[in-house]
Amino acid sequence: MLHYTRKGNGQTLVLVHGFLGAKEIFNEVIEELTAQFDVIAVDLPGHGQSQLEKDSYSVYDYAKAVTKVLEHEGVKEAIWLGHSMGGYITLAALEKKMFPIKKVILAYSSDLADSDEQKEKRTKQQQQIPEIGVNGFVDEIIEAFFGQNATKEMVDIARRIGYRATEKGLIAALDTMKTRPNQHQLVEQTNTAILVLEGAEDKIVKPIIVQNPTVNKIVTSTGHFGMLEDPQSFIKAVQEFID
Repeated sequence: MLHYTRKGNGQTLVLVHGFLGAKEIFNEVIEELTAQFDVIAVDLPGHGQSQLEKDSYSVYDYAKAVTKVLEHEGVKEAIWLGHSMGGYITLAALEKKMFPIKKVILAYSSDLADSDEQKEKRTKQQQQIPEIGVNGFVDEIIEAFFGQNATKEMVDIARRIGYRATEKGLIAALDTMKTRPNQHQLVEQTNTAILVLEGAEDKIVKPIIVQNPTVNKIVTSTGHFGMLEDPQSFIKAVQEFID
């Protein structure tokens, strides 16, 4: 089972981190969230303290692993917040109705599949990781995830969290993102309320653009790691959406 933490009271809020992440990526916001919600934060396989149990994972495999944690904890329904790749996983759970999801928060994520160019880039990264190691890989790409106002301290927090992933965990996650489905129609047609948190300076993912009235969008003056760059805006958006 995935490594996870649980703290707080109220509606259950599940935090699913993204590529290079771990549950600690939410440390700047989790204390205030646990004051209002029952927060479960997970480490995905090969990230944080969760072990990689097989060589390859689909977004559906990751979603099933998160669902097992909720079932183990006796949770009957929950709000899922997915950051980046965690958003792809959240949409996979929603699509397959794996768990009663009350609301969805897609934080700096996308509803689209990888383009051919993105797939080629990820393949090169998969080849690069064994050559330069996890730390070298993280050091090479981490600053691109942040907006222009990010501090060195913010970047270093994400850097240290990224260092804790395993080579095989990162390679598997890159494969997961390459093979994920296009979920645009799901987001366009779902009746589940969705909040999209978009970074005005996010160069990592393409914006989610839909006409569905159940989808709300808030743009933060951040890059891809808005929970680190502007924790208060992140918390306020989540609280107001859930309430």
